[in-house]
Amino acid sequence: MKIIDLNRIREALPSRAKVTLGKTKKGSPFIECIIRPGLYISGTTEEQKDLDQVFDWQRDIIGRENISEFYTEETGSHWFIYLNRVPFEFINLEDNDVNTFTGLKIAGV
Repeated sequence: MKIIDLNRIREALPSRAKVTLGKTKKGSPFIECIIRPGLYISGTTEEQKDLDQVFDWQRDIIGRENISEFYTEETGSHWFIYLNRVPFEFINLEDNDVNTFTGLKIAGV
């Protein structure tokens, strides 16, 4: 079983980032990352390098073999990391992670 530490993912992003664990309607887990303002604002080469480095850190933390795809809503501001459907153990969850993953409000009640 692969262990994914959500604190490590959060630490690899700026402090203004929001990271949430979720699950698609078909049951595939994903990690949503939102950064405002984004890492890629004016489209410079330096911003692209920073963004590529963040994605590489996330691939290293999660394990490249465990990632199905990165889906970008807004370049450098909002993306989803879809995970392969293998057994995972998620550690260092926040209440919102538990609620969004289960689809129920069971934590922080």
